[in-house]
Amino acid sequence: MLHKYIIICILILFGTSCKNANQIELESMIDEFNHLKNNKLIEKNKLQDLKTIFENLSYSSNHNVRISALFYLSEISLIENKINEAYDFINEAYTTSHADSIYKQLHVLKNLLKPRDTTNNNKINNIEFENIFNIGRTQIKKMYADKNYLNAENQTLALIEMISTLKKTNEIKIELAQLYQDLAIFCSQQNKIDAAKKYIQKAIKLNSTSESLEIEKLINKK
Repeated sequence: MLHKYIIICILILFGTSCKNANQIELESMIDEFNHLKNNKLIEKNKLQDLKTIFENLSYSSNHNVRISALFYLSEISLIENKINEAYDFINEAYTTSHADSIYKQLHVLKNLLKPRDTTNNNKINNIEFENIFNIGRTQIKKMYADKNYLNAENQTLALIEMISTLKKTNEIKIELAQLYQDLAIFCSQQNKIDAAKKYIQKAIKLNSTSESLEIEKLINKK
């Protein structure tokens, strides 16, 4: 009988140890991800390394570890502009967790993947469009203020893709021009001068303003 109790205790301790190890590794990877993101240190190789670890953690028997790993996998895929993959990860998380962060991410990605609906009337589409554009650009402005230029760039590309599914190009020239102007600034801050020139030219072609022309002059001086 004593022998059985000892075995049970060992199994319990072993299981607890594994869960704690997964939790510790998860927290460490989240800290590293946030450090890279907040300090503009995100690189393709580093993202792939983190992604591999989060993928391993997504199979954890610990429910909270698994859900958190799926959330960060979705975040990384979004940074990589892999919208379908980002949606698959967050949708899997949502099947067992309806936390606010999971729901919000799922909602954003659903909108990114939503095809243009030609059956809705213009009033409904306009309201939806304005909400998505304003919310998306507010988030991007925050990234820019935090000097997360790469994230701001990728989120802007995603927002352009999203709003292009809601309206025809000739209906959203001003909004697209603003986003391409933003992209030019983000790329310039990262010394991606050729990309910055390409984006500011797109902005000017869509909706030339004194501001966009001035930005073009500044970029051309670099």
